[in-house]
Amino acid sequence: MLRAVEILAQIAERQMQSAQALPPPIDVPIILFNEHIMFVIGKTQRSAVIAALGPGYAFPAQGWETYAMREGKTRCLLSALYQDGVLVGVDYYVAKEGSVPELRPRDFGAFRLVPGQITIGLELLRLDERFTAVASGPDARTYSHAFEVRYPGGIAFAQGTGGTVQRLVLFALSA
Repeated sequence: MLRAVEILAQIAERQMQSAQALPPPIDVPIILFNEHIMFVIGKTQRSAVIAALGPGYAFPAQGWETYAMREGKTRCLLSALYQDGVLVGVDYYVAKEGSVPELRPRDFGAFRLVPGQITIGLELLRLDERFTAVASGPDARTYSHAFEVRYPGGIAFAQGTGGTVQRLVLFALSA
């Protein structure tokens, strides 16, 4: 219990130090991938995702395609959003019981966000130093901590509670 309190205190200190000004974008794209598929905003084709994972389930809203995945013993959802057949958003998160569709999870191995090799379950304090604490992010009501990094054409979020990453998000930024 003491270790959890120390981790949360360190996260709060990191947020207070970095939440004032956003750093410039990093100069490389961020990707979410595993050994079967790679999600790159503005490049990954919907047809490639369907070829690798099959058709997705329309959740959380029309236009999104969602798949159930397994990270060890943790059930996760992977949701992808496309515009004109090209990826504009991907959301990978721990599935909350009773609030998400009951899809059969597939075990394709761990997804990693790079640079930084960020995975679901990673301690928030071990995030790549280029991630900056922000006051909010997608679905900020569910997660107590949010970190972001901007890159050419997009923004990435790592969010969590209890000191661990529970959500990884990539979105295209409009020009």
